[in-house]
Amino acid sequence: MLSESEKKLIAPCGLYCGNCNDYIAHIKNDDDLKKKVATAINKQLNINISSEQVGCEGCWGTLHTEYSSNLDCEVRCCAEQRNILSCALCENFPCEKLQNHFKGDNKKKINLDRIREIGLDTWLCEIKNNK
Repeated sequence: MLSESEKKLIAPCGLYCGNCNDYIAHIKNDDDLKKKVATAINKQLNINISSEQVGCEGCWGTLHTEYSSNLDCEVRCCAEQRNILSCALCENFPCEKLQNHFKGDNKKKINLDRIREIGLDTWLCEIKNNK
């Protein structure tokens, strides 16, 4: 059975937040990693954030930013409204919202398909063991 801390690291869209450098830098308070994350985010999103602005507690955590685990994320909001942890558990999977969200990121779709196949608990064990 998944603990509450494990659950908050399962993004509805198919990512595992526990492997994200934004999350790791925040949890470990790793200044060097925060600088690397800020640089990567700035380059990827063409914005200017400082390393002090880096921080995330996962999609279901309490710390959110406009570039990471955004509370306004359409997929996250939908999962929350449906009271499901993962879109893989939704009767409408895959929906149009997810198709738009998947653009350029096959990993999310692969993960959600795998969750549907083996379940959240087993998938989480796989993800954690394959860092």
